[in-house]
Amino acid sequence: RSEGIDDLGLRAGLEAPVDAFGFLGRRVSRLPTLRQLLHVALRHHSAFSSSGRMWVDSQGEQVRVCLAFTACFDGDWQQADHYVLMLILGLLRLGAGATWRPAAVQLQTIECDAVSNFEPLSTARINFAQPVTAVTFPRMLLDATLQPPRGDAGALDQGVDAWQASAPADDFIGSIFQVIQTLSRDGYPNTQQTADVLGLGVRSFQRHLASAGVTHEALVRRVRLATAVALLKETNARVLDIALDLGYSDHAHFTRAFRRWTGRSPQDFRRQYQASCDRGQTDRSKPSPGSTHPIPHRHGTGDSWGGA
Repeated sequence: RSEGIDDLGLRAGLEAPVDAFGFLGRRVSRLPTLRQLLHVALRHHSAFSSSGRMWVDSQGEQVRVCLAFTACFDGDWQQADHYVLMLILGLLRLGAGATWRPAAVQLQTIECDAVSNFEPLSTARINFAQPVTAVTFPRMLLDATLQPPRGDAGALDQGVDAWQASAPADDFIGSIFQVIQTLSRDGYPNTQQTADVLGLGVRSFQRHLASAGVTHEALVRRVRLATAVALLKETNARVLDIALDLGYSDHAHFTRAFRRWTGRSPQDFRRQYQASCDRGQTDRSKPSPGSTHPIPHRHGTGDSWGGA
């Protein structure tokens, strides 16, 4: 807004290569046809975006790729709508060609000159304030052969474990663990804070935990362990700095706690992990428990680390 870039969402979406969007982008961009690309993208869309739903519908010889936002945020969400429109166009161009232009598009947002004047949409009939954001294309393009992107196809296989590990937990204890893990970015939450995020009263939350045979304190300890393991594996941070980041008052207290958790000191754990990597027995690309949401770096060590 401050720079007056009304077509920012359009330009960003147009320049975003599909295969750059992590595992799903690499997966769909290497399929043989547009039909298969859309099938896989639709099947997995909900695992990558909670902001809307995506589907395909058809009328005769015309097909639409549709996306409907479930929340409209505030007055500036139109940039997200424009961005998504161009991502859909990018998917279709993998089969239709890099310069293909749609005959018709729809947007959920209100009329905007930036869209009407955007060159890649110059031949399209544009309808604003619609129930869905959609791009219409000829049915015959469904069987168009995709042009595979350049890049290392081996990276696709290497990303499978990380992709699967990033999925939301499908059990009660695992999901509460992930909530506590996320809240721990700003210090470890107490029972009240976790219950508030879940929309539960403290007593009701504690009853659920008791039924599952676990306490809030035990889950917080698991989060600390998972974060410690991730930092020892994935960074060169000093053990003292990791201890301080995890809220321990000193090196010795952390070492005693870590030994109780794992049976090894932090130094021994790191040495054995690095030795196994050197022998090729450990896949460094596979995330450790807790590596999705590590806590923030509160005591600078000169190292940079974060979640994927």
